Amino acid sequence: MKGTLKVEAKNPETTIRSLFARWLKEGKLSAILTPAYSSAGTATVALISNPDKLAEAAPLMPAMGVNAASIVAEIARDASPNAKVGLFLRPCELRAVVELIKLKQIAPDSLVLIGADCVGTYKAAGFRKLRGKDEDFANKHVRDQSGYVENANFRMACQMCEYAKPLVFDVNIGFVGMAPDQELWVEAATDKGKALLEGILINAKDEPDKRKKALESLGAARKAQTAKHIEELDKAMMGPEKLVEYFSDCLNCHNCMKVCPVCYCRECFFDSDTFQRDIGEHVRVSLRKGATRMPSETLLFHLTRMNHMMASCVQCGICEDSCPVSIGLATLFKKVSQNAQKEFDYESGRSLDEPLPRSEEHTSELQPLPLTTFRESEFLKVGEE
Repeated sequence: MKGTLKVEAKNPETTIRSLFARWLKEGKLSAILTPAYSSAGTATVALISNPDKLAEAAPLMPAMGVNAASIVAEIARDASPNAKVGLFLRPCELRAVVELIKLKQIAPDSLVLIGADCVGTYKAAGFRKLRGKDEDFANKHVRDQSGYVENANFRMACQMCEYAKPLVFDVNIGFVGMAPDQELWVEAATDKGKALLEGILINAKDEPDKRKKALESLGAARKAQTAKHIEELDKAMMGPEKLVEYFSDCLNCHNCMKVCPVCYCRECFFDSDTFQRDIGEHVRVSLRKGATRMPSETLLFHLTRMNHMMASCVQCGICEDSCPVSIGLATLFKKVSQNAQKEFDYESGRSLDEPLPRSEEHTSELQPLPLTTFRESEFLKVGEE
């Protein structure tokens, strides 16, 4: 089921809110997790069950303070027969949800994945000032589609993101390549999605060529930007000395770990007793080295986290946004994760249908999550040719 949805009063955000209201009133959804404004006007996320509260919903808000997959992992660790929650999420958030489902951190049975096009977001911090009192800010963001690539005020991860459209969804609502004051693109990919769209007036048609070309063009431009940023990164941190310098400002606050949507361990090794040294042990280490930097083990922390996360990293960049000293983590994780995923022929958040476990006889074009499977013949050669 796919086609175009007529926009009400030239207001795409109001049109999406109307869909939310209908789904809640008809009982198709128990609640909807969506970007929203707080009472103070700051960018946040809300779980809305009362249609009368949908004025707070901001489905097209171009600001991101948290990857909402982290919230989904908190509320949907177990399925509930009495709840059906719609997740109105950006592409990177949906990709993280997919990874967490495969890692058995999210139970998908009570969830409906409602995707939306996303071409870039601002940091939530300061967004209230940027938006001011402009109630039409989000609609203007989706109308003016000419400056997406050149917008240097977008979060760094967004400047490198080629996924303006979700990879996995039950329903997707799109505006890229459309005339969003007139119509939105709507498509259902599953029976769950078709159930949501049942009874809604949709002009059935194939995806417009203009939309396809716009998505392809944006993706190509973002890939070019990624290559440029990674080239700059290589100059800044290649080599042991530069690597140490790159992380030299780290405060060891672990904010990057705490906000990462796919960093799901109940207790991190770096928060365990292993690193709880008494004063005597600290003195012994200092005597052995002559001097020790405090806080300690910051480089080890980042290298270990990269090793753990590179296969499932969705490059949302929320780690960099949460760093109090602005270490360039988004570009670094983009580089590391795309290189690692290429080696495994894997792409994070690409599909829920990837076979598991992987075996030597595996013939599917899709590869399962690398860290959940083992193949004896992998990486027989180590190092550069």
